[in-house]
Amino acid sequence: MHLQFILRGLPEQVNLWRCLAQGQFFKWRRINKETMKEEIILVQGGLRESVLGTWEYIFPETALPSVLSIIGNTTGGLGISEKRFRAGFKLGVLRKIIGLKKIPKKIFEEAKKIPPSIVFDGSERGLSDLNGAKVSVHIIGIKKDVYGDMYDPINKTTHIQEML
Repeated sequence: MHLQFILRGLPEQVNLWRCLAQGQFFKWRRINKETMKEEIILVQGGLRESVLGTWEYIFPETALPSVLSIIGNTTGGLGISEKRFRAGFKLGVLRKIIGLKKIPKKIFEEAKKIPPSIVFDGSERGLSDLNGAKVSVHIIGIKKDVYGDMYDPINKTTHIQEML
């Protein structure tokens, strides 16, 4: 899954947000083609610059509600005053130009149920959201990955998986 957005803020805060985003890990579900059983591994979220000054965050499709939760956008809002209709219109035009899809409302409903930060009982570890950096994240849209067979030369197995 690819989530495309515009980041706005002070350069040092944008850099901090980028570092925090790249430190997030997600469950990646794939099917072992020989056993036909689901395997779950952790994969790091990938962040890269994209077209027209936008950013692209790459992660497993099933993690979209979690990503929206840690970004802090669980309403589908623009991250700016909702009265600024023209800003929303411009993001919609940008979505069409880049070839993205709008995020379905049911995904935002799922994201509302997911805590953005997690503290583990019995451990000093936890997971933080991305709101530590003071930036605005204006979500433009999503693009789904294709699924296919991928050969793992280390384990000598083939998996049916999302081609991140």
